[in-house]
Amino acid sequence: MLDTLLSTVPLDALAVRMLATAFVVMAVSWAVGAFGPLIGGALAGLPIILGPGFYFLAAQAPAAFVAQTAAYALLSLCATQCFLLCYIAVAARTPPWTSLGCAVGAWLLAALALRQLPAQPVVGALLFIAVTALCLRIGRRFLLPRGPAKGKAGFGLLALRGLLAGTLVAAVTTASQWLGATGAGLLLAFPIGYSVVAITLHQKLGTASLIATLYSALLGTVSLAAFCAALALAAPHWTPNAALAWALAASMTFTLALVIRRRLAMAR
Repeated sequence: MLDTLLSTVPLDALAVRMLATAFVVMAVSWAVGAFGPLIGGALAGLPIILGPGFYFLAAQAPAAFVAQTAAYALLSLCATQCFLLCYIAVAARTPPWTSLGCAVGAWLLAALALRQLPAQPVVGALLFIAVTALCLRIGRRFLLPRGPAKGKAGFGLLALRGLLAGTLVAAVTTASQWLGATGAGLLLAFPIGYSVVAITLHQKLGTASLIATLYSALLGTVSLAAFCAALALAAPHWTPNAALAWALAASMTFTLALVIRRRLAMAR
């Protein structure tokens, strides 16, 4: 099944998604080292993976399908917050790959429950706000004092993880008609980028920096939610490029606001 799907994926689509995943991992790793976990977590919320995914989806699917898929992706981001909270909660007691397995399990349980909800942007936005507030409150108790960085992930390992993530996203986009708007939306917003970032930072910078970055990413995900909500609302009424541009502008605005807010807080 996977071989059949991948055989129909355009090489440019696969390359863009692979490079986007690798880029976000390296960019966040650099940002954490240069600016600290707060800024790195905010940058992790940019739609570097969702953006290309919906770009190629919009080129092959009707506007109504794209809008419904974006609405389900918004619900999926609620499960992403559960993913981040679970990784934060277990990171100090378990090795990276075990932590990731627990976090993916939490995402899967939440996504299976959320897929029963109606694909309405307002419902998704309100639920996302509530889940984010709860995760921020619970996650705060797991923050640790920053320790020295440890380990190092090489470029080859980053590229391999980016290739695997890009392949999965390309397959989901290609199979979107078979998956339907529900399955495509939930899987497109699967935290592939966060998974690779979490493993990389856990190995490279240690538990304390990893937890601080993922805790900051709880707010950074607001940018992804803004992207999905704006796209779900605009897609039925605007051209695909205009709707995508509007969604990207909404996401970038939230990311910029978070970065400025945190820089001001750090300067006090």
